[in-house]
Order: sequence, then C-alpha cells, then structure tokens
Amino acid sequence: MTSLFVTLSLISDFVIAVTGTGNLNAAESLVVLLTSLAVYVLWTRTTFAFAALIPAMVASHLLDFFMLTGLTMPLVLGAVAATAHRLFSYLALAVAVAWALLIPFTSADFGGVTWIIVPFISLAWGTGMFVGYNLERRQQDRLRIAEATRRAAHAGEEERRSLARDLHDIVAHNLTIISMQALAAKYAGTDEAAKTAVDVIGSSAGEALIDLRRMLSLLQAEGIVAGDQEAAQRELGEGASALDLEYGAVKFGRMLESLGIYTTVDTGGLEQDIPQSVETALYRVLQEAVTNVAKHSGEGGECRIDVHTRAGQLELAVDNTMPSNGSAMRVGWNSSGSGLIGMRDRVDAFGGTMSSARDGQWWRVRAEVPLHGANA
Repeated sequence: MTSLFVTLSLISDFVIAVTGTGNLNAAESLVVLLTSLAVYVLWTRTTFAFAALIPAMVASHLLDFFMLTGLTMPLVLGAVAATAHRLFSYLALAVAVAWALLIPFTSADFGGVTWIIVPFISLAWGTGMFVGYNLERRQQDRLRIAEATRRAAHAGEEERRSLARDLHDIVAHNLTIISMQALAAKYAGTDEAAKTAVDVIGSSAGEALIDLRRMLSLLQAEGIVAGDQEAAQRELGEGASALDLEYGAVKFGRMLESLGIYTTVDTGGLEQDIPQSVETALYRVLQEAVTNVAKHSGEGGECRIDVHTRAGQLELAVDNTMPSNGSAMRVGWNSSGSGLIGMRDRVDAFGGTMSSARDGQWWRVRAEVPLHGANA
C-alpha cells in the first residue's frame, strides 16, 4: 500500500509539472518521472526497482533536483534490504550512501541535505535488514517444521515395517513347523507317529502364543501400545526370555530334530552382557535361518547351529545340507527371498555383516554384529 501511495503521489506531481499548473520545470519533471517508474517497478522485484532508481539518482545530480529521489531512496533501499540477497543489499547501501555524499559536490543549493538523507538511508536499510532477518528465520522455522514432520512420518513408517517384520518372524517359524507336522500327521503310518506330530503342533502353537504375548508386553513396556507397563516388565523378566539366543538355539534345534533333521547346537562361550537389542536382532536372524532350514532341508539332512562371541562380535553360523539332486522340496515352501532381505536389514541396522551362500552340498548363513558401538 505504501508503494502504491508513493507511486500515485509522484505520478500526480509529474502530471502537474507537464501541464504547467505546478511549480516544477521540465528537468525536475524528468526526475519525477524516473523516480515514479522506479517505485512502480517495486511491485515486481525490489532489485529491479533499485536498478530502475539509478537513472533517477544520476538525473538528480545532473539536474540538481534531489527532493523526490531523496524521499524515495529509503523506501526502495529498505525493501531491498528486507527481501534481496545480502550481497546485493550491501551493494545497494554503498551506492545509496555514495549518491548522498556526492550531493555537496554537485549542488550548491542542496549540499546540506546530505546530513538528512544519510541517516534516513541508514535507518531504512537497518529496518529492512531486521525485517529480512525475521522473514528468513520464519522461513527456516517452516523448513525445520516440515523436515521434522517428514522425519516423524518416516520414523513411523520404519516402525510399522519393523513391527510387521517382527510379527512375521514370530509367527512364520512356528506356523512352518505346525503346517509341516500337520502334513506329517496326515500321512503318519502309526498312531504313535501321529501322536508325536500332534504334540509338536501343540508345542509350536504354544511357543507362538508365548512369543506374541511377550512381544505385546515389550510394546506395552516401551509405551508403543497402551497397557500395564509394570505387568509387561514383570512378564518380560520371568524365566528364559523368548528372545534369549542360547535358549532359542536349543529350542530351534529340538524343532529341527522333530522334523527328522539331525541338528547340533553349540552356544559355548556366550557372554552374559550382550546388549538386549543385539541379542534380539540375532535371535530373529537365527529364527528365520532355521525356518529356511525347515523349508528346504530334506528329511535325514544335517544342520549345525553355532552362536558365540569373539573379538567384540556376536557371531551366528547356521549350516544345513541341501537336498540331493532330483529331490523335491517340501511342497508350498519355495522361498520368495524376503526372509533373507529381512535378515540383512536387521544385521545392517546394527552395523554388522551377513552372508548366505551355497558351499557344495551345504547352505551356509553367517551373521556378525558388534556387541558395542552398534549403529542402532
């Protein structure tokens, strides 16, 4: 609104000068016209407006008329300081001060006006810089809020993916055992074999239920879902945790034995001060690896599970024999590869390494996670 008022005022003065009804002569009218154009350009960009004001500044010195240019200069300079780049703002200030300081050398009548214009120019420029600083801070605050919102959304998405992966790891292993034992019970040749398969099904279903309950308790204890946190912590602390590596290795070994896969388990030398997060991550990797063994290793095959600590690393090795050529895998258990991806994601999250490859008739899985200084 200020620029519009000044523009209309200057144009009015110019019209008066042209019609000869005012006190301005032709030279002064030219300065009025140039100044009016500069203020009008202020509606587009402040840098353009200051550039358009330069002809008026030159004309004011040549034609010895500084009144309108001196009044317009602080307005344009303040707008430049508030909105333009800092370097341009300093350059504009230098030009404006130089223009004001030259007045005593080019005009005998307006020499004293310099000491009035210079303070106005300085005040306008300082005010503009203050406004620009606040505008910049407001913009930075908006960007920070937008970035924080984006990060919160990303963290929420990652948390949902992690929860989905945990639920998959908890349920998939036991459901694999249940489904395969149900198939074994269906084709069991004796009542004793069918009874054994049903016992394994019941045990696996119970393990899955315990895992789900403990995961819910963990989520409640961490405040992710509503619930009694004290009761959740109490349940997590009872007995051998479902996420205890040594306990899990023995449990999974027995499950593989029940499928007819000869399994050896070595957990000697495990330290007792393994961080819970690291142990949980390796437990899930072990669980997925054993699930893959159950899917792909033929009956009568072999599996070796080795968990130990060495040189500040928690190391896991799962080796199993592959079915002989021509042997069919268990129907319905062709791997999509998503399990290996989830395993690598877990190990990578802690700055560890993982590999899985065939070695002759063996399939070998290796995972190493640093005990301390993990990335997670």
